[in-house]
Amino acid sequence: MKSGIAPTLINDPFGDPGLLVPFLLQKQALLFDLGDLSALSNGTLLKVSHAFVSHTHIDHFIGFDRMLRTHFGRNKTLTIFGPENIIQNVKGKLAGFTWNLVELYSESLTIEVVEVREEGLLKATFRAIDRFKLCDEKQEPFEGGVIVDNAVFSVRAAILQHRVPCLGFALEEKPHININKEKLESMKAKPGAWLNELKQAVSQGGQDSLMLTVPFEASGVVTTKDISFAQLKSDLVEIFPGQKIGYVVDSVFNDHNRKRIVKLVESSDIFFCESPFLANEAERGQARFHLTSRQAGTLAREAGVKQLQVFHFSSRHRSCREQFYNEAQDAFEGKYSSTEI
Repeated sequence: MKSGIAPTLINDPFGDPGLLVPFLLQKQALLFDLGDLSALSNGTLLKVSHAFVSHTHIDHFIGFDRMLRTHFGRNKTLTIFGPENIIQNVKGKLAGFTWNLVELYSESLTIEVVEVREEGLLKATFRAIDRFKLCDEKQEPFEGGVIVDNAVFSVRAAILQHRVPCLGFALEEKPHININKEKLESMKAKPGAWLNELKQAVSQGGQDSLMLTVPFEASGVVTTKDISFAQLKSDLVEIFPGQKIGYVVDSVFNDHNRKRIVKLVESSDIFFCESPFLANEAERGQARFHLTSRQAGTLAREAGVKQLQVFHFSSRHRSCREQFYNEAQDAFEGKYSSTEI
């Protein structure tokens, strides 16, 4: 399957959790969690437009300072999503620095923070030019779990139970509309703005009877011809479905979380799921509000995902890397019954 994204775990599975999702056809990237970001270059971080923070335990939020340092002094907006209290968490981070020199910068960073609550989305803004004072607080509906929906991608969130509210996320890449260059050349049509019109008509479900004016060039002479949308779509357009990516960390295995996680990541192409504990440590997992390898595999199987990627392993099991993978995969493939998890 052709895709415009390439999701990659930032660190070793024993390191801080975090997922980088770069968009291959544009200078944009998403981050899921802000743990240790030292593996990422400043150039990569500057492409980040949105950061989705599961919760603000230190291994999921320590990288905020690096993000701030990299983006500061640039005229851009960084949007951060997180659970209840994320606005106060960001406010506290920003209050830890002195901002008396912001007037010397010709460009100003804006940080928009969105707090995901059961009752709605609470939004706030921090602007460098205003010394990052909290302003513009407003509340918006939280409908269907959707927290972002634009022309390129959408993201849904589920509020899960850890020791604190913790967000799980599902990223859905919108379908790609491509023009087959070989077929375009064979029909001897001249590229131009009409191709964007064609793509737009496809994305908006244009009527087959719609006519588009297509330019042709031969021996330096340009002529035009009106061709139906239906014919152009059939002859030139290729549509590739986007990927769905699930991301879940720091969640206890119980009925509440189980139902929400399965619904959230259902049919994902890749499911990135935490697995701090081994299969025989279910009691320890419950006490620490984390998943085991077998529980992660069970959730993936129930959700009907295509591929499972476990990570966030406990550092006390550094010699058991393959055991984590094998136990999770066995459960994913149904080699254990539900009574054994």
